Amino acid sequence: MASNHDDHTFWPDDTEDTIYFSSYGNTSWDFIRGKISEKWPGINDNELTFSAEHIQTHCVGYQRYDPSDYSNFIVVTAQKSYFDRTKKKA
Repeated sequence: MASNHDDHTFWPDDTEDTIYFSSYGNTSWDFIRGKISEKWPGINDNELTFSAEHIQTHCVGYQRYDPSDYSNFIVVTAQKSYFDRTKKKA
């Protein structure tokens, strides 16, 4: 995960086993499924975990809570079984 703009802004980076989809971007099933297929060819649906995360992306480090400083993400994680099956490292 990285600070992409300045010392007080944060945006999560995708990792080998995780993709973050911002609610500000395209969150259609076709788009998400396409990105999953690009990143993890041949993955089965039972090897995926979907979750939602509310992450502070603005004014990081300030002591005051402001809901507008947070962004919502759909998070897709490939399970270890995919990497074991395909011999890729997570």
